[in-house]
Amino acid sequence: MTIDYRIRNIVIAAALAAAAVLLTVIYVTSARNDVATGKESVTVYVPSKDFAVGTPGTTIAGNLDKQMIARKYAAPEAVTSPAQLKGLYLTQPVYTGEQLTLNRFALPKEQGIRAEIKSNERALQVPGTADQLLAGTLVIGDRVDVVANLKDPKDNTDVKSSVVLRNLRVLQTEDDAGTKLQTADDNGHAVVLAVTDEQAQRLYYVMKNGDWTLQLRPVKKPTDSSRSVDTFTTVLAGGSK
Repeated sequence: MTIDYRIRNIVIAAALAAAAVLLTVIYVTSARNDVATGKESVTVYVPSKDFAVGTPGTTIAGNLDKQMIARKYAAPEAVTSPAQLKGLYLTQPVYTGEQLTLNRFALPKEQGIRAEIKSNERALQVPGTADQLLAGTLVIGDRVDVVANLKDPKDNTDVKSSVVLRNLRVLQTEDDAGTKLQTADDNGHAVVLAVTDEQAQRLYYVMKNGDWTLQLRPVKKPTDSSRSVDTFTTVLAGGSK
């Protein structure tokens, strides 16, 4: 019995050792394959000149330079053939010499605002006065905050002011649209903002229940003060925050 027990242990140990060797071989082989794949050359394309939003893919396809690079340096969704651009339109500007990707293009039905929002983002048209909407100042791509003045529904004398939403992206203005955006008030103005579905609820509440205005954020390295709420007392007290 003792001899059988020892033989069994030897067999088990040998089997485990063989399995360990096999796994090591598989790992090393896989790692070598990954390295080889990363070094494999692939063809990508770069534009030979700048192109603006809305340019047909067929136009860009005729102005591309071919480059060979290691696969690991290829951008996600890199264009590997000019034929891939057929029927597509540019949704973001591209510049000379940058690696072209399909993420910059969309089908005709996805053009405009539809191509600018994704996931939980929504496009919300916000009507207001020229002052509220910074008419003549805002352009596509600007970022804005919403400053609101709200009354307590149970006590109209209790009024508070605060920045209720930050860093909203401007999708369209009347100047960018080339025509006046349609509003219920013929003399009013409007701007289209990108908001999340949750932000849309808060913004709509403010639009319907308080006074509000947009404020333009800086382009370079914007920062935010700590969240605060102002009342009659805090405004009179003055001081910076």
